[in-house]
Amino acid sequence: MVRLLEKTHHSNIGSLVEAIKKGETTSYSVAKTYIDELRKTHSPLTVYVYRSLLLGMFQATVGEELCRRTVYNRLVPVGSVYVSRTKLVPTFEQVRTMMKLANPQYRAVLGVLATSGMRIKEVLSRKKEDLEIRNEGYARVRLLANETKGRYKRYTFLTPEVLQWLTEYHQWLGNVAKNSPYLFPGENQNAHLIYTGVHRQIKDLYATVGLTDKSDKSEIYTVHSFRTFSGDFLRSVGLNEKYVLAIVGHKNKLSSESHYLNWEEIERCWSGVSSKLTFLTDGDPEQKKEVERLRNHNGKLELLLERLLERLEPSNP
Repeated sequence: MVRLLEKTHHSNIGSLVEAIKKGETTSYSVAKTYIDELRKTHSPLTVYVYRSLLLGMFQATVGEELCRRTVYNRLVPVGSVYVSRTKLVPTFEQVRTMMKLANPQYRAVLGVLATSGMRIKEVLSRKKEDLEIRNEGYARVRLLANETKGRYKRYTFLTPEVLQWLTEYHQWLGNVAKNSPYLFPGENQNAHLIYTGVHRQIKDLYATVGLTDKSDKSEIYTVHSFRTFSGDFLRSVGLNEKYVLAIVGHKNKLSSESHYLNWEEIERCWSGVSSKLTFLTDGDPEQKKEVERLRNHNGKLELLLERLLERLEPSNP
């Protein structure tokens, strides 16, 4: 919000605040110019949120005497608030193709987004210590209340396949990954990847499989499309709806139930279907074991049948 404000006024935030305090301009004039420009390029919902943030920032920096809510509401009107864009969701095969085409870094990013249901900022801010590796080969991921949009503690999970991609990604990075506490290290040792760069790379991957936005931007593919994909993916393998909502983090749909979640039971149920949550691994491991067992069993039956037939055949004269 501040970055766009500075760009609109061709000035840094410190200079704008000082100008308001000295009476060279007003908070209302600065805000109105900014919001009017913002309406040309951003959705009505984004404008609504930024306008609200701007009021709070000015009241905290220049004081309520120079930024009264009643005057602000009159001179910088809210305007219409509605969702103007629909987030399109890729199919399983399209996601699978994107993963095949991605480099190790973005294969890992896509894998985490597609299976965990985390928001992109939740993904990028995860540290290695947030992963609890289980003996079965998967990981439980911890998200504290102050790190989530719904402000409640929750867990999500990563499959063995995705953990393997993370390992390959860290091997690909070398010392950068070893020296960083984050799953997705940034250029700075103590920072993680930034959203804008990840968004741009994933938009490019969308384009490689023919997924482009509508010309009027009413229907778009975004990083957040993977939250919907993840929820649908979990439902498709038979996970309980309540558990899907808990894992993905839809607190509003869970209502009061969000305070009474049994995460041990959720993990047990997720673990039971996790072998089906694969993209590039050939087949379901459990199904492959069953096929191999039946193949061996059938082979033994065929051998037994051959021996019985040999005994039943009449002796040669």
